[in-house]
Amino acid sequence: MLTLTSICKTFQTNDIETYAVSDVNLTINKGEFVSIMGQSGCGKSTLLNIIGLLDDPTSGTIELDGINVENMTDVELARTRNHKLGFIFQSFHLIPALNVLDNVELPLLYRDGISAKDRRARAIEVLKKVGLSHRMKHFPKQLSGGQSQRVAIARALIGNPEIILADEPTGNLDSKTGVEIMEILHNLNKEGTTIIMVTHDRGIAEQTERIISILDGKLI
Repeated sequence: MLTLTSICKTFQTNDIETYAVSDVNLTINKGEFVSIMGQSGCGKSTLLNIIGLLDDPTSGTIELDGINVENMTDVELARTRNHKLGFIFQSFHLIPALNVLDNVELPLLYRDGISAKDRRARAIEVLKKVGLSHRMKHFPKQLSGGQSQRVAIARALIGNPEIILADEPTGNLDSKTGVEIMEILHNLNKEGTTIIMVTHDRGIAEQTERIISILDGKLI
């Protein structure tokens, strides 16, 4: 499903060039649940952003479903992100002024041909899936951390993505809530969704099928 070949990402500070990601070669197969593990600052989130087409590599190629994304226009990249990928962030990124239902609906606002009625029905469906149908009219400030992460997962699911990219999805949660979030991710994976998760927690990483360890920007 996803192939990275000789991926590098460098940052320039004055005359100093720093490698955030260095010569990464990686293949992710359809239906896998993979974790990318490493300490803070090792390059794992940068790598996830490159996989998610949120950031361009300095060099190397990315193929998604056999298509080299380097040849895509900005519009095609945006459409690919919206249709094929779902994003879950450690800090949730919910919009405070919108209630739970409106937050979850957001990704479908950028798709043509979907009515407001269909958006609402799909949002209700995915909120039921994550166990939050009773919180649809609440606002982010009225939610616990675990509930906010469930909303973020529902928002990632609403577009029926083939791949979910999760950046430290349990990082801001207590251990009990972290277990509940991992259970949701495992259930999604059993339904066929490919999941790529970044974590610094070995206990969390060991719950996935494959651990990809990264150190100083290199896969080890």
